[in-house]
Amino acid sequence: MELHVFPDPILTKPCADVEIGDKSVLPILDEMAEKLYEWSGAGLAAPQVGILKKLVVIDVRDEPPVLYKMINPKIIWKSDELIESREGCLSLPLLRETVKRHEKVKVEYFDTNFQKQILEAEDFLSCCIQHELDHLKGTLYIDRLSRIKYTRAVNKFHKLQQSGGANLDDTDEE
Repeated sequence: MELHVFPDPILTKPCADVEIGDKSVLPILDEMAEKLYEWSGAGLAAPQVGILKKLVVIDVRDEPPVLYKMINPKIIWKSDELIESREGCLSLPLLRETVKRHEKVKVEYFDTNFQKQILEAEDFLSCCIQHELDHLKGTLYIDRLSRIKYTRAVNKFHKLQQSGGANLDDTDEE
């Protein structure tokens, strides 16, 4: 399992639903969880590892820690209140930008026993869920920026990639 990095076209493709009861996705979720920890992420969506299925793993390192393995997740409610979220992405290494996200969401998904679950999330977990579910639609967090900020972010990303991340300075984004 390898990480796909921007501008890999797989990151822009929408994912297919998983057939409920399809146990072939369970080892994929397990390996995604291993990679999430190996790569020190908070969340990982299947297209980031080249799989166009609606699969997500999330662990925002709360206390107590909880690893969510989500099959066919979908947001069923979101708050009107928005918050600014300073985000990074494993598929855009070294880059961080601020986007607006809903402060609270409810997400419906199937767990690894194919039981329907509903999770209410707020703040960082809410932002992480929205970020990962965007991946399932082929959307990256930088796609939520204005056109000017998007162009700046892409240019900054390419410079960071060329320099290997040397002299990383987040202060010039606004």
